[in-house]
Amino acid sequence: MTIKKLTAIAAAGAVLLAGAIGISMRLTSPHEMEMAVPEKNENITNADGSQTLGEMENIPLYYDETEKLLLPLRNVMEGLGGSVTWNKETKMTEVTYRDRTLALRAGEEKAYLNGYEVILPEAAEIINGCLYADESLISAYYTGDVDFNVETRQVTLQTKDSSMPVMATRLLTREAEGRVYEIEVPLIIGLNDNSYEENLNDMMLTELMTYGDDFLEAEQVENGDGLLKLQAKTGMYTKDFLSIRWEGTKDGVPVKFAKNIDLLGQKTITLADMLEDTSMEKARLYAGEGWTEDRFYLTAEGGLVLMKGSNESSLNMYYWTTEGEQPEWKDTYQVLFQK
Repeated sequence: MTIKKLTAIAAAGAVLLAGAIGISMRLTSPHEMEMAVPEKNENITNADGSQTLGEMENIPLYYDETEKLLLPLRNVMEGLGGSVTWNKETKMTEVTYRDRTLALRAGEEKAYLNGYEVILPEAAEIINGCLYADESLISAYYTGDVDFNVETRQVTLQTKDSSMPVMATRLLTREAEGRVYEIEVPLIIGLNDNSYEENLNDMMLTELMTYGDDFLEAEQVENGDGLLKLQAKTGMYTKDFLSIRWEGTKDGVPVKFAKNIDLLGQKTITLADMLEDTSMEKARLYAGEGWTEDRFYLTAEGGLVLMKGSNESSLNMYYWTTEGEQPEWKDTYQVLFQK
């Protein structure tokens, strides 16, 4: 997900990017949508002195001070070929596109994606009676890039490969005897094998819950703050491979670890599974004593990062990058690095 801000906007506040999207929005291909941008509308002054924005129900909004882009959820998703409906029983808005249904409520970050409880990048909000979502919500689950060009006054949405699974996040929290953990748990949604998808998500939840519960049961560390907080970050992510790392603090000390998953082979792997023997020996020598083969991750650009040392707070060390020395990858994984 990216927002490309190509030039600054002088006006403060919310800038209107389009009039009626039903007229100005078009699919340029099955994978791309453009919104043409006419001249901006003026604010409307109401009888009570408050101001609202004209033609609000169809207008994307950009806030230049915070570089925030809001998109009208119904118009955008229906323009892409999806649907937005109201579920009377759950009292939630359901957004469906390409076999993914996101159920959400305005103002709440907790939502449900294909039945899984997830935490949204940012809560949707109602503005002048219209449900708006930050571009990060739409791009995270339905599109690849959201491109905003100020000069041409155009918003372009580039959709993901429909076979590409989505990675969402749920928050795992627990407190006991003054100790607390907050751990982000990744959710992989959209794999071809539903059984493996469920098993993979259950496995990550169980492992991270065990890690958190062990923290709660451990003795209080001197000068520790009694808090374990971990954020999940995505590295290399393809239809066949996923590299995730967790970073945060445990009792005030930095902590990080990683997991690398062969989605096609349906297994968690170590670096020894991926590298030829010669390159693996170089990795061991470079990382030093105490390093283990599971302490690595791959960046989105294909760089290999070793986590030096055996303790969780050890520093990351770049060993190979896409621009430096290249390791000898086994045939099974060489394809990951072919552009």
